[in-house]
Amino acid sequence: MKTVFRAAGMLALMALGACSEEWHPLDRHLAQLRPDAVAALPDMAWPAGTLLCPLTMYQSQLPSSEPLAESVNAFLAQKQFVGDEGHWSLIVVKPAPAGNDSIEQLTFKRNGFDVINEPSMLKLDAVTVPKGFALKTCVPLERARVLVTRLQRTDRTLIIFGTV
Repeated sequence: MKTVFRAAGMLALMALGACSEEWHPLDRHLAQLRPDAVAALPDMAWPAGTLLCPLTMYQSQLPSSEPLAESVNAFLAQKQFVGDEGHWSLIVVKPAPAGNDSIEQLTFKRNGFDVINEPSMLKLDAVTVPKGFALKTCVPLERARVLVTRLQRTDRTLIIFGTV
């Protein structure tokens, strides 16, 4: 009888898995990282010179101090993008051609972690950053790393884009 229930349970789990959304390779990679690690990003076949700009939940544009903020923010405004609590985005800016054709937005569910992209947020959450790691609002692909850490006051994992 146990075998029948176990088989039925496995079939139910397989059916649920078949109905779930397919994870993006970057999302899957980030979900596998363990806290207190700095890791490279997986090969996503983006061309050399690509910039990666994470947007946190509720963030709908890049800060105006970023060199590409004007073009990225125009792209996001054209899409009528509004950040929300359940998602974060990665803006991928490829080196050519100019204009919206070189900008792509990937949107991800929070999935148990939060993305931070401002130094003030690190101080607010008392995050210890390893020596040599520098948080960046936009990260050159060739030097991109993510810092994974856990907030002590919650069970949330933080993902921080930067360079080493």
